[in-house]
Amino acid sequence: MARKDDVARRFDDATALLDGAELPSPKLSAAREGRRSEARPASQSAINLSGQPKVVMAIGTGGTGKTTLLRWICEKAFERDDGNQLMLATVDPVNRELAQYFANTVSPNTKEAAAWLERLLAKVVETKWSAAIDFGGGDTSLPKLVEEIPDLLAVMGNAAIAPVAMYLLSPRVDDLTPLSEMQGAGFQPKATALILNEGRVDTSRDPAREFALLRRHPVYQTAIENGAVEVWMPRLYAAQQIEARRITYRQAAEGAGTPAIGVFDRSRIHRWLTAMDTAFAPIASWIP
Repeated sequence: MARKDDVARRFDDATALLDGAELPSPKLSAAREGRRSEARPASQSAINLSGQPKVVMAIGTGGTGKTTLLRWICEKAFERDDGNQLMLATVDPVNRELAQYFANTVSPNTKEAAAWLERLLAKVVETKWSAAIDFGGGDTSLPKLVEEIPDLLAVMGNAAIAPVAMYLLSPRVDDLTPLSEMQGAGFQPKATALILNEGRVDTSRDPAREFALLRRHPVYQTAIENGAVEVWMPRLYAAQQIEARRITYRQAAEGAGTPAIGVFDRSRIHRWLTAMDTAFAPIASWIP
């Protein structure tokens, strides 16, 4: 895919962050939709973060869709090209897939990931840029930083930076572990989203039924009671074909890549892009 090298993504002091490294700056059938709607709570009111720099943190266990979500967020930001700066980062020490799509993605080249994350957030405070961070499964950098700086949310708020926690979830109850750990540490941003990834449900099964147990869990219910917003993330069809071509979702829908994705899958991708806009509309102001 074409990399957005022409977008300014540079810090004046690259060494301050990367230890010497240069830093570049489908819609469900009516019957299934009806069943799912009956199982969903009323839409929660989301706080408005329009006009504020944001740090979007994609948190979750492996294989829950963090990179897919962040790719969509980043591609939308680059398509707008409205002059607002967005820094991309991945803290995952193993899976750094985001960097395969966006040339300027930064990542720690040190084992001290928590210290690196602190420097990253300090740069966000200094520059007032927004940031999108991919925390890998089993991440320890954020819990450690919260342990060292218990008032991290207040510090960011006082600096006019809005923290946004997006927890990616499959129907596995074990996926609630990161949410539980961060709740226990007192890290509960006012802007918290619980993203139920329908792509992790077998196509022969009903998402509402598959997610029912997880949604009834006390950890999940506590987050909802504390103001978290529930979002159903639609299934992305032809995901492997898009990844193999290293193209954007929009490019895939328009037939880019060699060979081009089939016409029916292109239609599905168009519908997915529309469905994503609809699904995330309640928290649109949280997205950089």
